[in-house]
Formats: sequence, structure tokens, C-alpha cells
Amino acid sequence: MAAKDRLTRPAEGLFPPHARVALPLEGGLFDVLDVGGEDFPEFADNLVSLVAQALDERGLDVPVVALREVVDNIVHALPCSVSVVVEPGLGNIFVSDTGGGIPRLDLAFELGYSTASDVHRAYIRGVGVGLYLAREDLRSRGGELLIASDPGSGTYVQLILSRSAPSLAPGGGGPQIRLTQRQNNILFLLSEGEHLGPSQVSAELNIGVSTAHRDLIKLQDFGLIYVNQSGKRFLSELGRSYLQSLLSL
Repeated sequence: MAAKDRLTRPAEGLFPPHARVALPLEGGLFDVLDVGGEDFPEFADNLVSLVAQALDERGLDVPVVALREVVDNIVHALPCSVSVVVEPGLGNIFVSDTGGGIPRLDLAFELGYSTASDVHRAYIRGVGVGLYLAREDLRSRGGELLIASDPGSGTYVQLILSRSAPSLAPGGGGPQIRLTQRQNNILFLLSEGEHLGPSQVSAELNIGVSTAHRDLIKLQDFGLIYVNQSGKRFLSELGRSYLQSLLSL
């Protein structure tokens, strides 16, 4: 995510899907919006930003990592159309596409399982961690990620949201570390094995660069991340232990 090598224009034959997003209004009505972009990364940015803004305006904690990973996974379905519906009760987000489906749904959440081609890897990591991270991001909030897929017809994803974002703390003795959900998300990003800087965190989580910098310093003060001699930030062993205990809650 943070270090994706993205093209500035679409690869031949790989264009953004036609997508419609339904956002709830008063009285059970929906505001239906078309979402597009010049290339797939721009489409993904636009879609995630639109849904994230709608949730944020309604006072909900936004699962940006899960949203981004699910949207990025659409690249496997191209060419297709996409539908995104935010439930009126704000408890669920439904994402569906008309692509070729997931051939091995039983392996979809397995770390390292990927069907990404070289073309796909120009837009996403394609290393087989995306859906796993999406599920763990939601679970850390008390939510869940459900997927149904019909090979040849499409994929249906349900993001079950939590209505609150409690401060989470790892188990074990000694002082407890309590982080915000945004800081937890930064650790999830770092768990992919790539280094992050403030500008990359800002782009991934749709926050200001100064906020990202403060969060990184806070995580460094806790010993959850470390900075090497070249100034790059990585997840520390304590950070890995923290995430492991977080996911077991």
C-alpha cells in the first residue's frame, strides 16, 4: 500500500470499472453517485474517499485500511461494473462486482495466496495480504469481512462495521499501550514489511501529514516502531507482539 508502484496511465486493456455508490439519506432514500477515474489508482482513491467521507460525516470511525484493500482487490475483476451500498443503519458496506469471481474462495484470506498478474502488480502489491488485512482491520473494531463469489459471475463483499472505536490494549503484564484506531491502522500498514513516512501514511489513511508525523513519533516513543540509520521506519518486535495480541482480542 504505502510503497505501491503505480502507473500514471492504465495498462493496455485495463481500465477503471464503471461504479455506482449508494449513500443513505433521510427517510430510507439513497444518493446514488457515479465514480470513475483516469486510471485504476485514481478510481480507487475516489471511491475510498467518497465512502470514507460519508461515514466520517455521520460520526463513524472509518475502516480505511479495510476499504482500501477491498477496493484494490477489484482490479482482479476487470473489466466489470461495481456497486457499493452503505446501509441506511450504517452498520454495513456492501461491495459487489460483475467480474470473473474468486476461483479459490477457500484460500482468499490465506497469507501469500495471490492471483495477481504482472499487470495487476502495476497497481496493487499483489502479494496475497490484502483481504487478510481488511478482515483484521474490521475485526480489531469489532466488525467482520464476509465474501461470497460465483466464478464467472462476480464477487459480493460485506464489510460489517463496529459502531464504536474503543481504545485497544494488548494483554500481558506491565503498562498497557493504548492507541487510537488510526495508530493501529498505521501498525497494520507497517506489518506488510514496508517502511512508511508521514507522506505515505497521509496518503493511505486520508489524514494530514502533520497528524501522520505525530502518530509515527508516538508509536516510536512506545517502541512499537523503530527508525534505522537511513531514517526509514519499520515495525519493531514489540510492535509485532502488540499486533498479535490485538488480533487475538
